[in-house]
Amino acid sequence: MEKNMKRLILIFLALFLVKSPAFASVDWESKGMQIVGEIIANPAGFFYDFQQDLEGTTPLPPGKRFGIQTGLFPTTIPMTYTNVSAKVRLHGEGRIAPGVPQLDLIGGYWDMLAAKMATKDSETVDKAKFGGYYVGGILSTSVSPRVRTFWGYKHSVLKAKLDFKPDAQGQLPQFMGTDLNDIDTGFKDDFFIAGIETPKGIGKLWSIQLNYGLKTQVFSSKVSWYGKYFELGLNIYPEGVLVVHPVWNFHLNF
Repeated sequence: MEKNMKRLILIFLALFLVKSPAFASVDWESKGMQIVGEIIANPAGFFYDFQQDLEGTTPLPPGKRFGIQTGLFPTTIPMTYTNVSAKVRLHGEGRIAPGVPQLDLIGGYWDMLAAKMATKDSETVDKAKFGGYYVGGILSTSVSPRVRTFWGYKHSVLKAKLDFKPDAQGQLPQFMGTDLNDIDTGFKDDFFIAGIETPKGIGKLWSIQLNYGLKTQVFSSKVSWYGKYFELGLNIYPEGVLVVHPVWNFHLNF
């Protein structure tokens, strides 16, 4: 896991810190090494956390059959993660038999726009691909008219591929004295999800959620306010480089 995360760090630096005349006046290498030190100190807490910010892992509201979502902050802005998520209800609570929970399928995909921009603006980046996806299922059941619990599973994947080319002087970009030809890596994890939500009006609710990564063995939590169109929340990654992520997502449910 740590080895893969170090490779992802190299990709992030390559996208933004490769040598070019436009950045010649800035000591990007020193700044980059400072960031690398902070990320390596907690390798599970950077790129993957931003992917989790955009993932829709709460159940559909009662009576809704389908939902779409896109992460606005900090995913689209400033991380340039263009993304879309969807939820589909397979059956409603108690429809098959009394006491049977609601079952929703969830999933989504994202692609980093900055990776594509790097190929146009850089003298050394030939091709760049940075993206990921997730799939899973959520069960939910009402404890009382004002409280609903949910639990489930998700499988998340992040993939990164970067190809370099020599610059006008025939030199490849370097990192710590080593030539970089290409980087092709990624990582994945499986999560258990558990949470509780309480409505505060029509189309409005509070939600508290806890996630546990089976491979990373790391907990994360989320506290959110859901309105008719927007979600405002705080994602908390106790072992992350950025412990608290303010989150702003847009959604539509039908």
